[in-house]
Amino acid sequence: MKKIELNEQDYEFLKELQHELNTQETDGNAQPVFWGVEEEVEDFRGTDGDYGGEPYIRFDDGKWSVEEAVQEVEEVLHEYEPDIQSEWTDVDKESADDIYEFMTERLKWDNVYDVIYIDKKWQVTPFTGAFITKRACKNYIERYGYNHCKPHTYAMTAYRNFELERLLKILREMKMDE
Repeated sequence: MKKIELNEQDYEFLKELQHELNTQETDGNAQPVFWGVEEEVEDFRGTDGDYGGEPYIRFDDGKWSVEEAVQEVEEVLHEYEPDIQSEWTDVDKESADDIYEFMTERLKWDNVYDVIYIDKKWQVTPFTGAFITKRACKNYIERYGYNHCKPHTYAMTAYRNFELERLLKILREMKMDE
């Protein structure tokens, strides 16, 4: 039998990794399992509500939800003439189109461009790569989760990925003699 020489640190690392691989949950996936970071992402649906999505009002530096747009108007409304203030009471505060129209036509805000529609969906981010253990993925999220929107671990199977399957099998089954 062939032998591989390892320093003490690498040996301990492999021993702990083997234990982790043999005891970690798989979240219902078949072996081999690897882990990724899933997060909430926005999917721009266009400017036509017929294609679904939540309405937002787009402006120079970003977008407001309908609720945020109402707050923006109400924060500055006292600066406008009483007739404009009274018109605000007639605006449907749940209609992005009505709020947008009031902002652009009555308040004359020229930095408000249009009503857009966005869906929010869950997606495994391609930017973090794969993690061999769920623990490593959780550690990444604890350290760098601020770069993601509502991140959590996501188990994936490497079905028919024969290289990874063989490597993980070796790691799970290798004899760890003292």
